[in-house]
Amino acid sequence: MGLTVRLQDERAKPESDGDTGVDFRLPTGDPSFRLLCCIDPYGETIFNRLQMETFLAEWEAIKTEAITEEDKQAWNNIKQLAERCRDEVHLYLRFIGD
Repeated sequence: MGLTVRLQDERAKPESDGDTGVDFRLPTGDPSFRLLCCIDPYGETIFNRLQMETFLAEWEAIKTEAITEEDKQAWNNIKQLAERCRDEVHLYLRFIGD
């Protein structure tokens, strides 16, 4: 599953230095993850500031899925984007599927 993750403002303007690719397994379709289960691997999924506490808790729970150094860096980059989304207004975390 190749996903791209981007932090953007309310006008869809990128607010991060670049996109981050995700190649490790995400729990899409797993109902035990309230937010991560909703990531559409073939479409777009957008999370807002109010969802970030739950998102970050779930993101921490899948940390072990990032095995390679590249995966670990991507996991960490997305965590930082999510923290920024949580801490600032008018920012959104967008997952873009294939």
